[in-house]
Amino acid sequence: MLRSLEQDRAKYAWECIQEAKGDIDLEDKYKSYVRSAPSYIQINGLGNTLAFYKSKFEADLRKKGENRLSADKRAYKLLYDHLNGWRKEQRGNKDILEWIRDENTSSLGVFQATKEIIALLNWMKRFAEAELRDKEE
Repeated sequence: MLRSLEQDRAKYAWECIQEAKGDIDLEDKYKSYVRSAPSYIQINGLGNTLAFYKSKFEADLRKKGENRLSADKRAYKLLYDHLNGWRKEQRGNKDILEWIRDENTSSLGVFQATKEIIALLNWMKRFAEAELRDKEE
């Protein structure tokens, strides 16, 4: 059976949201970051936004390890990993920031990846709203 790209996006987004469930602090932060990601990408660009996300967890990840990250830093890492994973699923194994910096990557390629990531985030936002808890709840 043939699946559409939109169905694949929805399936991947659902899996991402399910991975974020279980810890109310993580759910709250992740939901917030998923909501704001499309506008950050449109304002700052895909590369700058992803570099910002990575900067939020990378130093502590090296020092402390993943199990000792705060919910805030785990949420940034999870979102980065999810967006990177979707890009890898679409185009190959290279980390998305490495791919953006690669001299063989065209601006058209980055533009297309940006559109694709925003389309994925639209699904992720819908599912996050439905599935993830806020701290106030």
